[in-house]
Amino acid sequence: MLVLIALTFLMIRGTDPSKDIPMGPKKFSPALNSKKIKENKQKNSSPDQNSNDPYHDSETQELMEQLGVSVPSRNELESYITKNSTDVESLVAAGIILNDSSYFIRALENDPNDAHALFCLALNESTEDAVKIDLAKKLLKEQPDNAIASYLLASIQAESGNIDESIDTLLGSFEQKGYDDFYNQTSLKVEDALRGTGSSKSGSTLYSLWNVPVPILAKINEIAKTVMGLVPQSDPKKAQDLRSLVASIGANVSNNNTSIINELVGLSAQIKSLEGMENDAVSHFENLSAQEARKSLEQRKNSIRNLTIFGPEELISMDSEIIESYMNRVRTVGEYEATRWLMKRNIR
Repeated sequence: MLVLIALTFLMIRGTDPSKDIPMGPKKFSPALNSKKIKENKQKNSSPDQNSNDPYHDSETQELMEQLGVSVPSRNELESYITKNSTDVESLVAAGIILNDSSYFIRALENDPNDAHALFCLALNESTEDAVKIDLAKKLLKEQPDNAIASYLLASIQAESGNIDESIDTLLGSFEQKGYDDFYNQTSLKVEDALRGTGSSKSGSTLYSLWNVPVPILAKINEIAKTVMGLVPQSDPKKAQDLRSLVASIGANVSNNNTSIINELVGLSAQIKSLEGMENDAVSHFENLSAQEARKSLEQRKNSIRNLTIFGPEELISMDSEIIESYMNRVRTVGEYEATRWLMKRNIR
């Protein structure tokens, strides 16, 4: 089963995107204070409590119960899959909810070229490294204009020690116009599966928005570090090219996704690309010095820091229409704007 749903809202106090951001396999709201949550879980959990229970936190459990969310069992999901004629997306949704890669394999048996299933299986830690590379190459072939396919393949190549191949793959991403990390598609299909197994509409939406895997962010963070580690001191042109590559990756991640956590990872990469540059040096950001570029990125980071946390205990007291309106805004205008909207209606 999936682990604890991150339901605290978005505020990054004390988090610096210029430093490494730990990315687990789940998509958590960036406002989540994971250390505090972990301490609370350890304090409140009995030794025989199921560690896979997604409702360890009592306030989170109360909110989920209030919103009518029930995480389906394997048998319930198998029934759901059968009702949907064993289509690929129902299998992928079951694999996400149960954290079971065998469902992605079943999906590919139904459609060997399905991009969503290729992506999920290539990212799964249980998949053998050689198979991951084959899957990522196939995904890139299926979606040649999707930059995320290049980032995935490049990260797996780097992890396998093929750094030169990884850089070549990343250089190809300059020409790609698309960016699809399958997050919206995944969350919508998880929502469908939850609703199809008895959960409420609003509860299913909330669960799916904050409990969908995004391990690609960890890989993007690592590949940016790898490229920056190759920046030479003695070759200014090559150094600028590699810095531009990292900045391009960061800009793609920041600008093409609705999630604050994506923006933080993108900011991290862009700030990282400026490391080692003198303040008055001409940066790889158009018409900006290194100092001006850093200042601009810091300003965006601070705008994220000024967002306010709304914990489960506050959500419980909110009108259900406000919660649903917030969730709809997350999908349409993004997490940052949706949270600003919510802040205006919950002034404390």
